[in-house]
Amino acid sequence: MQYLVDDFIRMNQAGQVLALCEKYYHDDVTMLSDGELFAQSMSEAYERQKGFVASIESFDIQLISQQLNGNISELVFFYKMIGTDETLNEFTGKHIQTWQDNKIIYEEYLTV
Repeated sequence: MQYLVDDFIRMNQAGQVLALCEKYYHDDVTMLSDGELFAQSMSEAYERQKGFVASIESFDIQLISQQLNGNISELVFFYKMIGTDETLNEFTGKHIQTWQDNKIIYEEYLTV
């Protein structure tokens, strides 16, 4: 599973959010964002991310930490993004992911 997580990290750092969504999220993924339901399928997540991605001019994403325990990965990134309106947005985000059959079936994202 390490190679899958490493590739997920690489794609995330490259700002390939939509390709990552298609490649690694299970069709029936459940995603939470700061305790709120974000998406209940890969296609819903993709559609919700599409607008966000279109609003970003540049990504600078640094991995802070990663932990793997069985089929659970916990990834913490520092995000620095500049929007198409030149707005700077910086934050730290934690992704807690449950993997099944080489896909993420459940993800909880937390802004920390």
